[in-house]
Amino acid sequence: MARVLLLASYAPSLVNFRGALLREWLARGHEVFAAAPPPEGGEAMTVSTLRSWGVQWLPLPFARNRIDPIGDAAMVLRLTGLLRRHRIEQMLSYTLKPNVFGAAAAAAAGVRSAGMVTGLGSVLLGRGFTRRVAEGLLRAAGRQHRLWFVQNFDDREDLVRMGVAPREAFVRTMGSGVDLERFAPLPMPPRPAVLMLSRLLADKGIRSYLRAAERLRTTHPDLPLRLAGMQDAGSGGVPLAEIHASPVEYLGALADVRPELARASIYALPSHHEGTPRSVLEAMACGRAIVTSDARGCRETVWPGENGLRVPVGNARALAEAIARLADDPKLCARMGARSLELAREHFDAKVVARQISDALGL
Repeated sequence: MARVLLLASYAPSLVNFRGALLREWLARGHEVFAAAPPPEGGEAMTVSTLRSWGVQWLPLPFARNRIDPIGDAAMVLRLTGLLRRHRIEQMLSYTLKPNVFGAAAAAAAGVRSAGMVTGLGSVLLGRGFTRRVAEGLLRAAGRQHRLWFVQNFDDREDLVRMGVAPREAFVRTMGSGVDLERFAPLPMPPRPAVLMLSRLLADKGIRSYLRAAERLRTTHPDLPLRLAGMQDAGSGGVPLAEIHASPVEYLGALADVRPELARASIYALPSHHEGTPRSVLEAMACGRAIVTSDARGCRETVWPGENGLRVPVGNARALAEAIARLADDPKLCARMGARSLELAREHFDAKVVARQISDALGL
């Protein structure tokens, strides 16, 4: 039995995206800890869920979306203290700040560590000074983390090129997987409808979806096109006014996306880049046809012509045409949705991904 810590930058993701992994560690008899900034609006739901599983919650305040030299240094000191106090033997971190500053704390505390990259993100795929700083920090982290988990080969090759770690230090997983019990097959709605689930960021392809909706308003005026997701106050956010001015019906942020997946026959995510998009996996597990971009991470979810269609990044016309093709052919849409379900079961089961990560870590 080992004392294991999972370090995150967003507490609800511990339950929503890493629940299968935490439960796998518990099932293997390990003493499991989870650390992240306290959830906004209080800890009750996230923390009570973690504790009900048997996970020990360690609040760790830090700013996850901005550079904060004093706060980040304080976070490293706090985390070092937590690792020592709770005698952690293995730490796994994910997202940029936990990977970078978690590595520094693990090195100071003498703890084995590994990092998980769930998508390189706009900073590392951009240009300029900020990218160079981020690359340098990741290279420093690479000297501590003995393993790196990635969700697509494009990210792996970029990280190797950056000098973060040699190719043999990377383990590729099929995304974070999807909970096949929570996201179960849903009957197709009687009429075609489209859904996109995403934070309201330009990099997620929101504007391509809005422009495609403008095209479809002329050719398919009765086709519902819906969008749900959190607003993002950071750079790259798409203003709500822009969305409300389009034909897209905005549903806000949803606590449970399954009722909206039940109303949709087509799931669209024209993102510019992903690790492996969890929302697409959830739609696949519910038996939905997929339209996504031919971008890193996204392309891994669609077998073209089998469970959906790929379109070029940023091409609203191609996106509209792909949506129209599925909306006009309910039999094709249903056949692709059935294939999505098969692929979700064959390749993207969260329990299988959790076992793969645990085995690689030797837990």
